[in-house]
Amino acid sequence: MALYALRRLVIAIPTLIGVTIVVFLMVHLIPGNVVQIMLGTRTDITPVQLHQLYRLYGINRPLWEQYWLWFSGLVRGNLGFSLRTGLPIAALIGPAFVVTAELAAGALVMAVIVAVPLGIVAALHQRRILDWIARGFALIGLAIPNFWLGTLLVLATSIYLPAFSNFNYVSLFAHPLGNLKDMLFPMVALALSLMAIITRMTRGAVLETLKLDHVRTAHAKGLTPMAVNIRHVLRNSLIPITTIVGLQLGYLLGGAIIVENVFSLPGMGQLVVNAVNQRDYPVVQSAALFIAVVFIIVNLVVDISYGFINPTIRYQ
Repeated sequence: MALYALRRLVIAIPTLIGVTIVVFLMVHLIPGNVVQIMLGTRTDITPVQLHQLYRLYGINRPLWEQYWLWFSGLVRGNLGFSLRTGLPIAALIGPAFVVTAELAAGALVMAVIVAVPLGIVAALHQRRILDWIARGFALIGLAIPNFWLGTLLVLATSIYLPAFSNFNYVSLFAHPLGNLKDMLFPMVALALSLMAIITRMTRGAVLETLKLDHVRTAHAKGLTPMAVNIRHVLRNSLIPITTIVGLQLGYLLGGAIIVENVFSLPGMGQLVVNAVNQRDYPVVQSAALFIAVVFIIVNLVVDISYGFINPTIRYQ
């Protein structure tokens, strides 16, 4: 297993290099730059002063040279500094990622707690009323964008639940109840579409497992339906469910960007959006690379977990 994990990490290196190139080019293709955004409509800047500002921020260099300076810093473990604040980017990403990780983890837990039992019940009552209800819920969840749901929740709380309408983030460790109040509705907005996906995947996985020979054998041995469903059906359905949960956790980090801005949460989403608006290139590049690294690590953990779910799996 250790050799497999090491091999996966080595394979991930070209992927991360490709991510750095793509992110760098996409950010620099955005019209405008940090100097133009800072100056705004000012007209009292001379060409000499403008050239000095370009030189100060290093954006007068060719793109390949700017990329190499940033990439060589990454290799040395230096994410660089923000062009707008001058602060180390690691100091900006750390607190922001804590908020995003809490939001994504909370939404994932909420989705799994609701969706897995719902998918199992739907599969065990195929083509009956409970199955139709679960499938209808999944269809609605897939159809509702999380930013639209988030906006509705902000509007609804401001009218009907004013005590929950002040989304002013506080740390979980500093004020647990206040943190729960601020994060509950953002988690719901982010979790709904994930609930729909996991519900459908769980239902399909359980239906496939119910057709297997060992399940029929278990019934023939006289085991109770609950014992069969828990020991033989659910356990053998966990691998596809774990796969989709792991993949969606990575996508949650991207979806959290929109939800965080809707609810004004100081996470990675707000950090990236502000950096894009200010053309703070190093912050956008490093934040996108950091999310890519987290996505790769999550997928590796999911793949390794298969061996614990099904001991017969062997890693090559």
